[in-house]
Amino acid sequence: MQTSDLDSLRREMEVARNIQRDFLPESLPVAKGVQLEAALQPARQVSGDFYDAFLLAPSGTIVLVVGDVCDKGVGAALFMALFRSLIRASADPVGGGAIQMIGGRRTLVRQALEAATPADLLTRVAGFTSDYIARLHGRTNMFATVFLAALTPNTGQFDYVNAGHEPALVIGSNGATRQLKPTGPALGLLPDQVFRAGEGTLEGGDCLFAFTDGLVEARSPAGEAFGAERLRDALRANITVPAGLVPGVLEALHAFTGEAEPHDDVTLLAATRTIG
Repeated sequence: MQTSDLDSLRREMEVARNIQRDFLPESLPVAKGVQLEAALQPARQVSGDFYDAFLLAPSGTIVLVVGDVCDKGVGAALFMALFRSLIRASADPVGGGAIQMIGGRRTLVRQALEAATPADLLTRVAGFTSDYIARLHGRTNMFATVFLAALTPNTGQFDYVNAGHEPALVIGSNGATRQLKPTGPALGLLPDQVFRAGEGTLEGGDCLFAFTDGLVEARSPAGEAFGAERLRDALRANITVPAGLVPGVLEALHAFTGEAEPHDDVTLLAATRTIG
């Protein structure tokens, strides 16, 4: 490939990376009693990972999303944008503008959406997104593992759907951890899949921590995996640091991997309850 072609490819990849960055939230929601932190570190110029966090009106529920599209490179990046858009539009059709396209602000559809429980909302979002991908894009064999949660800030209660994703963790202020294991398959594998919701509560000082498998599968220069136990150690060491959980985990990860070439994207999303 000639130098001019390489320069053109680099420019196009940079444009793709900038566009993809715009699909991530510009800022995280601010809600009394909850501290949110997030980071995404792509292994290449574009990423198959994504995260999202947004408030639902009028309830003030915080929806949290962490996803990982299969494969890597440009194809995964394209589907990352599609998965993220489908999830946001189906979880927040009012704020996202979709509801206005089917009849305005006072429709029965809107009233039904606002009356849905968080668990119903999450299972509906997972089912809709999975069916859309499986039916319209099944020939591509692309799918995504996704963790979805709906957190009520004033009570700390949350519902979640884990669609074939790495188990999220609830970390207590005392360092104890609880896994939130899959409650359904990855999104987009087959149509008409069944998703169920789990639930939990964050007490004061507790944290809900979701991540992609690139975190625990990251390798040291000697080829050793970072692993679940090192992750738990890093979480315990930083759980009491204000707004420092994600930076603390990344610092531990980088100290472990050193100069080793990253082989996968790494995404982290943490929601810590700051009041009892």
